[in-house]
Amino acid sequence: MSSGKTRFRWIVGLVLLALWMGSCARAPLKGPENSLLRADAPELSDDLPLEQLFSAITEQVQFLEKSPRDSNFVFGEETFTKQEYLAGLRRFLELGKKHSGEEFFDQVRDEFDFYEVYGDPSPGDVFITSYFEPVIPGALKKTDQFSQPLYGAPNDILRLDLERFDEKFADERKRRARVVGNDVYPYYSREEIDSGGALSGKKLELCWVDPIDAFFLQVQGSGTVELSGGKSLRLIYAEKNGHQYHSIGKFLKEKIPADQLTLHSIERYLRGLPVAEMRKILYQNPSYVFFHLLEGDAKGALTYLGVPATAGRTIATDPKYFPKGALAFLVSTKPKFDSIESTTPSSWEPLARFVLDQDIGGAIVGGGRVDLFWGRGAEAKQYAGVMKQSGKLYYLAPKKRENMEQH
Repeated sequence: MSSGKTRFRWIVGLVLLALWMGSCARAPLKGPENSLLRADAPELSDDLPLEQLFSAITEQVQFLEKSPRDSNFVFGEETFTKQEYLAGLRRFLELGKKHSGEEFFDQVRDEFDFYEVYGDPSPGDVFITSYFEPVIPGALKKTDQFSQPLYGAPNDILRLDLERFDEKFADERKRRARVVGNDVYPYYSREEIDSGGALSGKKLELCWVDPIDAFFLQVQGSGTVELSGGKSLRLIYAEKNGHQYHSIGKFLKEKIPADQLTLHSIERYLRGLPVAEMRKILYQNPSYVFFHLLEGDAKGALTYLGVPATAGRTIATDPKYFPKGALAFLVSTKPKFDSIESTTPSSWEPLARFVLDQDIGGAIVGGGRVDLFWGRGAEAKQYAGVMKQSGKLYYLAPKKRENMEQH
């Protein structure tokens, strides 16, 4: 009898615990209305020159002023029109002209509200990776060294938004498709394109590069191909094949220890394989990116928003939850190297800076992911290749009059 009572109490306890844990679980992230929560201002500082930040904000303000884009900026329960948020960015610039050092940071805390991201696992927490603009060698014709084409966007790609057919697909990613007779199929995968010759004969080749360089250029989304004779091609994202992005790192866990899994270690491993084995691993990521040539005197990689990316200042987040064009404050750590040849950091040091949410990424999904643009070329690759850090992210919005009166 005593044993039965004990068992009964034990079962009741488990049920109550389960109910308590369920009641404490966070609500699922639905959209911008619950992706940010107003928070106390963090301690402010900046480990990069502020002049660079002010220049990037000025360029963004000018772009948004001319842009037909007129969507609101949503920060949790607060909503700002484009003009209201632009006024806030202009005010931030004014404060930068009038004040410096701690006085500037104090003024920003006084005039702006801070919003923590939904985070994972806790509010404000984010997982930070980094991307960069590669500079790689190549040729206009196929060679033994440069055997992989970089393609322009095919004209037979259909953009397929399933939400137009049924609202239950509202959260589904946008697909890419092709038509065969009266049937619709997914667009060609990486394997179908690179080994199956799906795009051969369509005259879409922009240039030819090393296959592994081509893969990582697609992952980064833009870059420069240096040709013989001092000429170069600037390539930027044009389209994708619509297949879901898969990081090939997860397929190499038995080959590379988790604490050593970086862009650099993955590239070294791939370059040590026979071609067939190397391609088999690359095909684990069926996602494929197409490019177009950037003409004229381009400043750098273009972001999703349409402005050039700023080294150390541009971030990519999930546009479903966070406002593009918004100013934010990022806190984390950054690598320190003993030499320019090293691919392993000798130590990590604090990172704290204002950033601009201007970009998106195929792997940057959800409320707890941030991709920081490090810059262009080999040095940027050195740093970006090892960034897998936790951190905090806060968005800034100008205090509305009623909020200022409460303060």
